[in-house]
Amino acid sequence: MEVNSQDLIQILSDNIKLYEHLGIEVQELNSHRAVFKVSLEKNLNHKGTAFGGSLYASGVLSAYALVLAGLKHYKIDTENIVIAKGSIEYHRPVETDFEIRCAFKDEAEEKNFYKELQEKKRVRADLHVQILGEGGSLRASLVGAFVVRM
Repeated sequence: MEVNSQDLIQILSDNIKLYEHLGIEVQELNSHRAVFKVSLEKNLNHKGTAFGGSLYASGVLSAYALVLAGLKHYKIDTENIVIAKGSIEYHRPVETDFEIRCAFKDEAEEKNFYKELQEKKRVRADLHVQILGEGGSLRASLVGAFVVRM
């Protein structure tokens, strides 16, 4: 069962107040992957490039959205999702609107994540995020350790 991405966007908007300020347009959001297009204009720093904090925040938000979509897909009644640890590497400046991608490595990784949550009532896993600039060039990468509890 796939969940309506508009319903998920509303949950993000209601629960994460920063969401509305980042200029995010959801391109794809389901239990497999989250893809956001993000406005440079809403995230400019003094150098005319994307502010590092905005890159981090939108990256974390994509991973959060991915997990939220999975919880709805697998009919797990919790929204208790937190990032326990996050690390970002800035490879090159972001000078245009940018894309954020977060996905499970494969179907097995996705299923194991939610199976462990259902069995142990808690799961912790690293989620990987790519921040892409013009032409799909990798501009930053983020790894976040996310914890979900029932």
